[in-house]
Amino acid sequence: MQFYTYDYIMARSQFGENIWYALSFLALAALLFVSVKYLRNRLVTRYRDLIVILFLAVAFLGGMQWNDYNRSKSDAYATSRMVQFLRSLSTDVDVPVREIRVNATNLRQGMLVDVRGTFYVVTFNADFTAFQYERTHLLNREIQIVDRGD
Repeated sequence: MQFYTYDYIMARSQFGENIWYALSFLALAALLFVSVKYLRNRLVTRYRDLIVILFLAVAFLGGMQWNDYNRSKSDAYATSRMVQFLRSLSTDVDVPVREIRVNATNLRQGMLVDVRGTFYVVTFNADFTAFQYERTHLLNREIQIVDRGD
């Protein structure tokens, strides 16, 4: 079973976005270049064909970027809620937040929390604005800690 540290949850980021931004920029630059070439020589049909291909590539990359944007917005919201939960739990149990580990990266019912080797099961209300925790015992104590460096 994997448990995630506070640092790992804070460091969750959108790793591959820069690659998609670069590809989109290159496709847009190529589309602009080919469009200018086509406007200079309207009789050369290969430029028109390249414009269509590049336009489709830009539309595809734009759709992927929009999807990634929505996903990253959702992930950022879920991460901020988890961070808020960890800080609140840290205050309740009077333990530094860096010594708390959870078995999920997003809030969910029945989530397990490890506070200095003591395990708790967490239940939330319907809209995840309040929580209750209760001490629990694991049958299998072989856990893997996932930290920012892993």
